[in-house]
Amino acid sequence: MHSDINQFRRNFYNNYHNYLIPILKSYEKERVLKLVTAVTVSGILILLGVLLLIFTLKYSSKKDCRGGISLIILGYAVYSIIKKNFENKIKERIMDSVTQCFGNEMTWSQHYLDHDIFEDAGVISYYDSVDDDDVFCGKYHDVDISVVESEYERGSGKNRTTIFKGVIIKLKMYKTFRSHTMVCTDTLFHSSPIKGLNRTELEDVEFEKKYDVFTNDPIDARVILTPVFMEKIKNIKMAFKCEKIKCVFYLNNLIIAMPTGTKDLFSIGSLVKPVADPKQFEELLNQFVSILALIDHLELNKNLMPY
Repeated sequence: MHSDINQFRRNFYNNYHNYLIPILKSYEKERVLKLVTAVTVSGILILLGVLLLIFTLKYSSKKDCRGGISLIILGYAVYSIIKKNFENKIKERIMDSVTQCFGNEMTWSQHYLDHDIFEDAGVISYYDSVDDDDVFCGKYHDVDISVVESEYERGSGKNRTTIFKGVIIKLKMYKTFRSHTMVCTDTLFHSSPIKGLNRTELEDVEFEKKYDVFTNDPIDARVILTPVFMEKIKNIKMAFKCEKIKCVFYLNNLIIAMPTGTKDLFSIGSLVKPVADPKQFEELLNQFVSILALIDHLELNKNLMPY
């Protein structure tokens, strides 16, 4: 299986150097211009805000700091908007070429249609709206892969709150798992996050220190949750640079959720780095390789379960 992943890497680098770099380099002058514009405009707004704050605090009798604070916030907002617009432009232009680096069956979009399964599985709680950022879908060894970066919100208006912002990976398994099993980062009171699942303890002491397991079939859970499996999960956490993780086996799907907070995982088109900087693409490659290694370990394309 390692040879398949190595071939995956080789295909990525060949396509990256032969097809992607020439496209990216054509945007370098525009990146520099956008950076200068963003820094200049946001810098002026922030400086004016600071000066207005100083003047207000020193000379104004009302001491109303809202004007200065608003200018500072606006300065940061302007930079973020210019950065995001440039990133979206780059993504729309090159993402088809990026996914070709991973193989002909991988696609990118900004819409995902199967969010309900994440709520049903207990990966996320009840939500009212969802905003997709990046969605990668494809196959590896006939296993369907979905990698979804989204923000889920509950409520509306001033009462709107974010309940999850991060990446969710869904792998469709050919194996038959009869249980609904959830693994999540250890909690203080070990309370089940979803009705019908009970906490169960495994023999691995180190595992128990870091994770809680909830399932409706403890025997099935022990078959699934081997030390090697958890090592692969650890590698995925490292690749995606996330502290917390939740894994759910549900309806022959393995679903992995990792909150990222304000971090934009698949950020391509940084203003402060050359457009063709390979680091951002290497991170993307390592993230996908960590997923493929998990598929290989679990042999998700085979039905090897004894029932």
